[in-house]
Amino acid sequence: MTFLSGSVNACGAGLVHDPSHPSDHKTMYQLITPAIVNAPTSNYILRLLTSNSQNKPIYIPQNGHRSVHGQVSDTKEDMMEIFAADVDGRPREQRRLMGRRGYLAVVAYDPEVVQGAFGQAIVGGGSGWGGEQKQRGSGRLSLAADFMVQGDGGGFGQAMKYGPVIVPSLEYGR
Repeated sequence: MTFLSGSVNACGAGLVHDPSHPSDHKTMYQLITPAIVNAPTSNYILRLLTSNSQNKPIYIPQNGHRSVHGQVSDTKEDMMEIFAADVDGRPREQRRLMGRRGYLAVVAYDPEVVQGAFGQAIVGGGSGWGGEQKQRGSGRLSLAADFMVQGDGGGFGQAMKYGPVIVPSLEYGR
């Protein structure tokens, strides 16, 4: 499951997962897209939001309920550090959220088809129009999300790309 939220005047990406099973189907991603028009969130608010997640990990649930296999659940909430540099190239202190105007571009793709298109083995074979190889993948889609963030200078300045954040196709029961 992937959550897409927006119009919060900041952007970022995170996930809720079990670190011992990174490709488990219960992993949930969250993509937070910034507002295009509204004023960005202040750095003070961003610092307040990220200070809790930077200093200590959050585990859910902490009540010790056991899973089906008799082990304690270690579901962890993480925000991704994708904003290491600002739009002008200076390093940023707050790498998890960015308060700027922008948008999120999301593309669904089959990883096996992409690998075949860039010189690796083509899965499935076959021929398409004009005799070229038709690429067949696994039929399992992943997502690639790019954060397009407005630079300084106001108006319609050049947007800076951060990402991609890859949301993989997850394995059931692993």
